[in-house]
Amino acid sequence: MTGFLMHLSAPWQSWGAPADFKVRPTSRYPSRSGLTGLLASALGRPRDHQNEDLAALRYTIRVDRPGDREMDFHTIGGGYPRELTPPTANGTRKKAGEGTLLTERWYLADAAFTVAVTGPDDVTDLAALALAQPVFAPYLGRRSCPPDTPVLLRTGLADPTGELDRAPLHRQAPRGKDAIEVTFIHDTPPTPDAPATTTVRDVPGPDRTFTTRDIWETRRTLPATLCAGLGTAWINALTTYTQPTYA
Repeated sequence: MTGFLMHLSAPWQSWGAPADFKVRPTSRYPSRSGLTGLLASALGRPRDHQNEDLAALRYTIRVDRPGDREMDFHTIGGGYPRELTPPTANGTRKKAGEGTLLTERWYLADAAFTVAVTGPDDVTDLAALALAQPVFAPYLGRRSCPPDTPVLLRTGLADPTGELDRAPLHRQAPRGKDAIEVTFIHDTPPTPDAPATTTVRDVPGPDRTFTTRDIWETRRTLPATLCAGLGTAWINALTTYTQPTYA
């Protein structure tokens, strides 16, 4: 099996976690449902598509920058006449002056992740081609969260997970240190018999249902020289990493 590398970076990302209407949290890292949605959108699939092929993909996430959680406070329906207020469960409208709905929507600010994608060759080839030529613009969890760097890094990799130890880190280098500790999120055991770190409910199913899966969180020490910085420094490092070298 071969695979490819993705990079997910944006001013804001939001990877949905179990929520009620009022509080809509985000996971600390990309969710399986969010990654499936990202690829399905690039493929041009409708929201009710079952995506059985994408279910065969496996993801290893390297946390380049964990980001900070920020809350966006929303008010919906305030100040409108009754015909424009939010609908009620019985099909009517809330009364004028009583129609304001409050929600808290959480985001990851200034986060960055590099993701190794593995799976059957036909599925990884299809997904990588879609990211290179997306039907719909990619977004990181919500449509208000477009990426600020290229999503697809490298394709046709024999060992995408191992490439996470070599791909440039999208973060500033630590001062006076030769190494840096980096967090990895795995959806399969990184070593035989490794106990799962936690269980999350983010596996998409039919009719917008979700089931659970185990994940494994590890930390590894990587050379500080992998830290490529931000802005132009990062783009230059990314160009050097992704482009072939000509004699």
